[in-house]
Amino acid sequence: MYINPKNQFDKAADGATEKLIRLLAENGTETKVKTGQPAIKEGQRCDFFFIVISGSFRAYRLLNDKEMIIGFSFAGDIDTAPYAFITNSYSTETIEAIVDSTIIKVHRNTLESLKELYPEMKNFTENLLAHYIEVLVKRHIEFKTYTAEQLYHSLYQRQPDEVKLIPLKYIASYLGISQERLSRIRAKSPN
Repeated sequence: MYINPKNQFDKAADGATEKLIRLLAENGTETKVKTGQPAIKEGQRCDFFFIVISGSFRAYRLLNDKEMIIGFSFAGDIDTAPYAFITNSYSTETIEAIVDSTIIKVHRNTLESLKELYPEMKNFTENLLAHYIEVLVKRHIEFKTYTAEQLYHSLYQRQPDEVKLIPLKYIASYLGISQERLSRIRAKSPN
């Protein structure tokens, strides 16, 4: 989820949000995730979300035995398999480290305990979910109205350093184009 463009993890929208993110981080479990290792795997019961401290991840689903990239997350983002987390069910997607990464896992029981101690945590998680829905709506609109070149530049503007580390095949899958076409787009790009 793009809650933190340009990796400004310590610069949340307001002091209250920053406090809640800090509480989540302090009560979670720091975990190292190696390149290619999943933080969440398809078929796994999803009882946690995670805060990306460093590194980057790709989320994908298998469609006819082909990986379809559905999104990326970067330092400062909060990520999970949303439907599986909310319904406490099994994930239909895999979220895998693109580079060696560090995350903080926050399990459902920890979140529920924090909600009891800090009532504003309930609003925070509802707002986070609302924000995620808005991200998906914007992405849907972008994919209907933008060219692949515009979509690439939008991703690049959000996370310029991280995009350079993402293999072309992942970005091409996300954009729904061939690697060759992506190479031509990147060759024309001033960045």
